[in-house]
Amino acid sequence: MSVVVTRCPPGGDHDASCRAVEVRRAGRVVRLGGGYRAVSIMPIPAARPGQPAVVVLGDDGGSGGEGDLFALTTDPEISVARLRGERIDGAVVHPVAGRLALDLSFDIEYFNGAPHAAVSIVRMPVVWREGDFAADLTAMVRRPAKVDMLAMRRELAGWAADAGRPARLFPPQASNGTPGTVRALAALILSGHAAAARAALHRAWPRDTRGMTIGGEGAFWSAVCRQMVRHLWWSRFGLDRLPQAALVRAAAGGLRA
Repeated sequence: MSVVVTRCPPGGDHDASCRAVEVRRAGRVVRLGGGYRAVSIMPIPAARPGQPAVVVLGDDGGSGGEGDLFALTTDPEISVARLRGERIDGAVVHPVAGRLALDLSFDIEYFNGAPHAAVSIVRMPVVWREGDFAADLTAMVRRPAKVDMLAMRRELAGWAADAGRPARLFPPQASNGTPGTVRALAALILSGHAAAARAALHRAWPRDTRGMTIGGEGAFWSAVCRQMVRHLWWSRFGLDRLPQAALVRAAAGGLRA
């Protein structure tokens, strides 16, 4: 089997830099995809039976990192599994002999006014199971659940001042958003510690000059949870199976002050 990068076929909105990728084996050609600006081919060393032999990343070239991730198995026939999403260009394939192991980006974009460059990303471990990509839930829940409370407090306080401290603080947008806070909360949720995430937000939430908590904390938490459960990877990888995922699903059901 060989994986071949070619130019895109003529016609359509393509330029000379457009790339396509196909698999060739014993005279058979399987086209994986096209319209890419870059293609990466990553062999899996000594792939075990039923495990992918090659991972192929097709990067569309946009600032959002949208693209395709293909896993190719070859025994007995060529079989292709495909993932498509944003920030797919950040996928990291680990050199684990015999089996597929990679990290995907669980990204939250534009939250709370954050610019595109201030995306909140948590790495999500993925393995190969029963012929498809699968979240490694065991590895996810074993990750350390640590939060830099000082950094979270500082970021939220700066955001609150920038947003003018209205009675109901969220969801006004500020100049920089709160990407560090969202990343910390998402990391806790994805490690099965949603209750700890909610408690951390409560401890870090801004207070006024009298030491009184300002409004909008519940709405902020609900909005974070909605971003989580609406993410393509949440449903694609069955993250409702994570410990305490029911807390996230419940909070995502509606805004609360």
